[in-house]
Amino acid sequence: MLDVVYLVAILALFALVALIAQGVEKLGPQPGAPSARTPGRGPQTPAPAPTAAPERGGDSA
Repeated sequence: MLDVVYLVAILALFALVALIAQGVEKLGPQPGAPSARTPGRGPQTPAPAPTAAPERGGDSA
């Protein structure tokens, strides 16, 4: 009889975990919904164009 109680308790525990997981899933962002935040690390400023380095004269070791 005690094994039936353990079986029912384990099934109830799994049901509780599944119920909590569904609630947490509803709290998250919905797929396809617009987000208030922009993706990435924020506004990106364009990097300055690279300039050609001046050639150095002289001996190289």
